[in-house]
Amino acid sequence: MMDSGRKTARRNTFVLGTVTTPEGESITECFVRDISDSGARLQLRKDVPLPGSFVLALSKDGHDRRPCKTVWQLSIVAGVSFT
Repeated sequence: MMDSGRKTARRNTFVLGTVTTPEGESITECFVRDISDSGARLQLRKDVPLPGSFVLALSKDGHDRRPCKTVWQLSIVAGVSFT
């Protein structure tokens, strides 16, 4: 297995999430394709530019929320770090 240089191991997932503003306003839905303790790879439902920072809601009720920073984005796929 090739070392990706990541500090924490990522786990493959297929979890529905929602990218929101800190105030809770929805920006877009996404699928969390992999996740680690420090970040995640998102597949967005539509091609929209992510803000520099946002909140990722990982549950329908919004209780599991993670503040994020956009690290990179190529169309509908983005890498984020948890802040």
